Amino acid sequence: MKRICLYIIIGFFLLQITCRAQEYDTWRFINIPDYHNAEGFAKNIPERSKRIQVQTEQFKEMKERHGGELIIMPGDCNGGHWYRTKFMKPFKSHPDYAQYSTEEVIQEASRLCYSGLWDIIHDGGYEHFLMAVGDHELGDNPWQKGSEVSKYISTFRQGFANTFTLDENKESRFTQKIGNALPRPVGTIYEHTSNAVQYKNVLFVTLDMFRFDSQDKNLGSQGVINGDIDRKHMEWFESVLSEAQKIPSIQHIVVQSHLPIIYPVRKYASSGMLVDEKESEKILNVLRKYKVDLYLAGEVHMNTVTRDTESDLIQLVARGNNLSNITLIDVEPNMLSISTLNENGDELGSLKIDKSSVKTVIEGEGLLKPIISNGLQIHWSFDEQLDKSNYRSSVEGTFPKKGKHNPILATIQYPCVYLNDGGFNYDYSLICENVKPAMGILGQAAEITESSKLFVLPMGPMSEGYKRTLSCWVRTKAKGRMLILNSGSYWGQGQFFNLSINNGNLEVALRPDIYATTHNQHINDGEWHHLAVVMPDEDATIGELKLFIDGNLIEDKQCAQPDVKVNTSQANWMAVATNIETYKTDLSETMGMKGYVGLLDDFCIWTGALKNTGIKQLYINGLKGKNACNVEVIMHD
Repeated sequence: MKRICLYIIIGFFLLQITCRAQEYDTWRFINIPDYHNAEGFAKNIPERSKRIQVQTEQFKEMKERHGGELIIMPGDCNGGHWYRTKFMKPFKSHPDYAQYSTEEVIQEASRLCYSGLWDIIHDGGYEHFLMAVGDHELGDNPWQKGSEVSKYISTFRQGFANTFTLDENKESRFTQKIGNALPRPVGTIYEHTSNAVQYKNVLFVTLDMFRFDSQDKNLGSQGVINGDIDRKHMEWFESVLSEAQKIPSIQHIVVQSHLPIIYPVRKYASSGMLVDEKESEKILNVLRKYKVDLYLAGEVHMNTVTRDTESDLIQLVARGNNLSNITLIDVEPNMLSISTLNENGDELGSLKIDKSSVKTVIEGEGLLKPIISNGLQIHWSFDEQLDKSNYRSSVEGTFPKKGKHNPILATIQYPCVYLNDGGFNYDYSLICENVKPAMGILGQAAEITESSKLFVLPMGPMSEGYKRTLSCWVRTKAKGRMLILNSGSYWGQGQFFNLSINNGNLEVALRPDIYATTHNQHINDGEWHHLAVVMPDEDATIGELKLFIDGNLIEDKQCAQPDVKVNTSQANWMAVATNIETYKTDLSETMGMKGYVGLLDDFCIWTGALKNTGIKQLYINGLKGKNACNVEVIMHD
């Protein structure tokens, strides 16, 4: 009976969203990517009813506190490892499923998971719900050719569609055209996972951005799946957006998919997958052409807002994770007002997209203040040291207490914090132990000893083959190979991008046997020196990196495997002067690397390439007492 009522409600939803001719008062929808908590509906069957009851109450409470008419969820509502022995064995211990094949287990786990999710949202008071496919809905990345998960991608997609887009007769629930455009990409493998629908004065387009051609064809670093939209899928997408331009009652266009398009984004405890770097501009051009207002994504478990450099498009990558954050979007005829809240009630940020005049005005505060995509994301000036009572994490809502996603956190006893005032904001502050303030080249510096520990809780901004610039001031007399920045990979064996001093020379390493170093320099002479590394082009090689000392480009350098391309792990963690064994590579063992000892000041990471004159400017202004935040450096050509 409940399912029959569900279909009636869905039918009512589709009837409502066809209304095209009336004005609407301000209304609200709620964005919750990466909910993940629906996994329990499939994992622990005896506890399923109780879990549904508990989580329904959570949505009821959200409805009571925040209202809203529609829930939008850009992927990853579950864990999805339903093909793995670790899931299969306990699942098949249930007598009803003892003889199930892997494919049947995936289908049944999908049914249990997704119907449970739909029930808690509907019974929690929300009649309307739009869900996008995430990597976990497809078994979780990566999907390497020949792997077990690659065999079942179609099964995972079908399991998703059976609940969210198909009715009991296996017919699509999305039947209303957008102008003359079909509401879904019929004839493609995405016809039941991508769709378009008008609700009141907003066109919502949900995209399955996980391109899959066949299980025998690798498409990129993730294997047989890549973050992309193929030709026929793209033709459908464009047709919908084109038709929307002709419909007066569509006042805003919102696109949701799981993967961020615009780099960089803040990341926490995530594999960090993005839309393929080589395909992102193609997709952005379509969003620009048809004046999409808001692109909603998830995947990375943190909040980041970016304004496209060539349009008024806003990319909002948000955190949902068991309602630890929620994003409220209020819709008016000429404005979208957005706020993100922590589960403890703190407002983490706000954003307004005001289209009431000829030129769109976009204003953001807190974590919803738009970052500059090639800007200064990390800036540790070391001018102010805080104890943990003065620092709050947007992820934890308080000083982080858990060590699960950063093992140092569980071991430090007397933490202090050096704030990050770069674009990636305070979540990227340095959590430290045994670090003292000292006189620096620019105000205060950090005095680092052999017992010091310094690390960042979220994952770093550098990723794959994107441009970057690192700079800092150092003063040391120590000898040997000393690690300054450790950006080690946590999820897998990918490249790191580490900055070090090797017997007085500036060094950058990608792997123990892949590095570039200056020659005959004397950084460890006890004087202050400015160091900088620039990756000038996308997909540059280790040999093409530019190394600077005291504002001067050092041409005399040595490289091990100079033709290897930089391909930094998309899930890289950051520590300063600290070796961490769980970063997959023990640098003390493989490279004879110990932590940097000395003074460190004005440490910076840009997600763009500074020109040679920009590096010189940093050095000269540093000597005059101006830190990187107070210098308008010259970016790449």
